Amino acid sequence: MLNHVGICKSEERSKFAVLRGLLCVAILALVAVLTGCQTVEFYEKEHLSDATMLLEEDPSEIHFLQKVLYSREGSVGGVGTGAGGGCGCY
Repeated sequence: MLNHVGICKSEERSKFAVLRGLLCVAILALVAVLTGCQTVEFYEKEHLSDATMLLEEDPSEIHFLQKVLYSREGSVGGVGTGAGGGCGCY
């Protein structure tokens, strides 16, 4: 059956279904974005500023880990020293 514009009613229903589906997807996306936005109170920020969250490592920690590695291997070098024998001393 054709309506006054010349569009079949089944085509009109399918266009409506597509628009309704796109509207549902847009609403779900908006809800997902808005639920991800949250303010952080000042007393909650201490958990976010933990040392394990940093991208750079602490230079003293790097030095310690290198010393442990060289002591295990019994090798020398890498941290500016010229001596060592696997005991952990420089």
